[in-house]
Amino acid sequence: MIKKVLVSILTLTLAVGAFGQTLEENLGTMLSDNAEMYLMPLGDAFGASMNSGWYHRSRVHKMLGFDISVKAMVSAVPEESEFFNFALSQTDMEFDLDGIIGYDVDPLSLSFDDIYFGTDTRTPTFFGPADSAGLLVTNTTHLAGLFEDHLRTEMTEMLTSQGVNAALIPGLVDQAILDADLANETDAMNLDLPLPPGIGLPALPLVMPQIALGLPMGIELTIRGFPEAELEDIGTFSMYGGGLRVNVDQFIPIPLFPVDITAGAFYSQMSIGDLIESSNMSVGLQVGKSMNLLIFGVGVYVDAAYETSSLSIGYDVDPEFGIENDRIQFDMEPDPGMRFGAGLHLKLIPLTYFNVHVSQTPTNSVVTAGFGISMR
Repeated sequence: MIKKVLVSILTLTLAVGAFGQTLEENLGTMLSDNAEMYLMPLGDAFGASMNSGWYHRSRVHKMLGFDISVKAMVSAVPEESEFFNFALSQTDMEFDLDGIIGYDVDPLSLSFDDIYFGTDTRTPTFFGPADSAGLLVTNTTHLAGLFEDHLRTEMTEMLTSQGVNAALIPGLVDQAILDADLANETDAMNLDLPLPPGIGLPALPLVMPQIALGLPMGIELTIRGFPEAELEDIGTFSMYGGGLRVNVDQFIPIPLFPVDITAGAFYSQMSIGDLIESSNMSVGLQVGKSMNLLIFGVGVYVDAAYETSSLSIGYDVDPEFGIENDRIQFDMEPDPGMRFGAGLHLKLIPLTYFNVHVSQTPTNSVVTAGFGISMR
């Protein structure tokens, strides 16, 4: 039974598929090219979420004004990101055939192309279905033939070196191969390789607290994050970020300029043990208008931002692959791109606010909602 675990740390909610084992163990069944394709939708969605929710209106706080907020982001995963084609690795797997043939022979190294059928390798990504994991099926007939060819060569060389009559060698080799029953021995190896399932979620939810503070010269400082925490079976989790916004329309020499124009730049970083590190950056512009009606208020805005993100992965490889370096590390950098969005800000209760924001990145649709205490 495939097990799903939703790990919650404080008010942060990050969906992590445990699949009945840790994420690192799951990655351990793959090599870097496939791990990258498996995790790319996670990198896209996580970057989209981490670059969201930095503000809730187009204008900045006045000097020493502030808000204390909780932001919830949901990045939808597009349907085309639920599956990928598993690439057969060219990394060799080593087979020790001494026990099969009953003679001391050199091991045989074979690539995945030699071992598995390559016709059906479609399998879920991280966000794919949890109940339709792929399977690399052993090409048993072909594999048994490779075993036979190797054993014939090894035994012929061995018997020749021992001075056995050349006329007798083919018969001795044939009998040894027959006795070995390579077809059944290959079946008994049970080399079919189950591929990791997904977590069966259509979106990545993320919830985090943050604080914004008004500074002199129309500048606003925003920080977000959590103290370090230990996640069972995963390691130490940490997340932090911050950024600045500046009121741009104050530099436009037009009295009572009708809209608020604000520019901002933000950076955030997240790590989970020695498995995942993520960094994200967003630089953008917000344009809108806010109005106060006695104790109530409303504001609308549109925004655009140029965003980048990266995901560094490090994981231990399953020993069955027989590779010398048993740890693989690589960097994933989703293509940078533009995000476009629009938001609504409401003040229905004094000193509090609620906002909702929708946006589209090159890979994900994101909905952000925020609630908090706000002054000035």
